[in-house]
Amino acid sequence: MKRPKFTQHLAKTLLARQSVNLISPHGRGRRQTLIDLISLLDDIQVAKIDLKREQKQWQTWLEETLSLNGQVIVIIHNIEHIKQHQKQALNTLKKFTLLCVSELAMHDKRMLEIEIPE
Repeated sequence: MKRPKFTQHLAKTLLARQSVNLISPHGRGRRQTLIDLISLLDDIQVAKIDLKREQKQWQTWLEETLSLNGQVIVIIHNIEHIKQHQKQALNTLKKFTLLCVSELAMHDKRMLEIEIPE
């Protein structure tokens, strides 16, 4: 695990059902942080999509995610690649705990902004 204390703190925050905007420029280990985080959430349902790499899977992913019940953590990596028509669907996902990973802060008052340390 690259940043154990940070990743454990992030996991505790999400498990407490607090949505997070995880902020970090490329090259600071965002993907590794998500891999490490998911390993700490083994009893929780996680629905993850990378909008930079998996844009074509959005609709299928969204439908599958919305069918989940119980505690679900939704991870949207590269949220800055969200398309205009997807933004409305994003509101339907707010019934879950969201982890939106981006290069810059989203300034969403419902989300705690946390930056990945160097």
